Amino acid sequence: MLAATSPNAGLLSVNGTLIAEAIVFLLMVAILWRWVYPPVMRVAEKREQAIEAGLQQAQEAEKRLADVRVEVEKLLDEARAQAREITDRAHREAAAEADEVRSKARREAKILSDQARVDIISERDRALRELRTQVGALVVAAAARVLGDAMDPQSQHKLIEHSLQSLETLPK
Repeated sequence: MLAATSPNAGLLSVNGTLIAEAIVFLLMVAILWRWVYPPVMRVAEKREQAIEAGLQQAQEAEKRLADVRVEVEKLLDEARAQAREITDRAHREAAAEADEVRSKARREAKILSDQARVDIISERDRALRELRTQVGALVVAAAARVLGDAMDPQSQHKLIEHSLQSLETLPK
């Protein structure tokens, strides 16, 4: 109480309370320094190391990601090149196959055309033979009517031959 009533007592006057508070403060700092500060620092250091490790892992992951991106881009470029090559090869093969089909169709058309010409010529020759035979028979029938039944077989044969020769000299 003296300190509080004393006119010289100031805010920081040295007395027993101040010394006791200083000793308690230093004792508290020593206790904190000895038993509290080291575990807190260990936890802080562990946290700092964990953060550093996390940052390092993140940097390594970014590097791996960049490497993977480069590799993926390379693979995509190779895949695109292979796709272009396959497409080009397919176009070439299709064009070659189309040419082969056209060539085969032309050969078959020529064979069919030649066969049709041969068939037409043989059919025309057969028709001409039939026609000659029928014309000969008609000539004989007409001559027999005109002359009556007076023609003998030998005369008929001569008349048919003469008629056929006349027909052969006609333009075809």
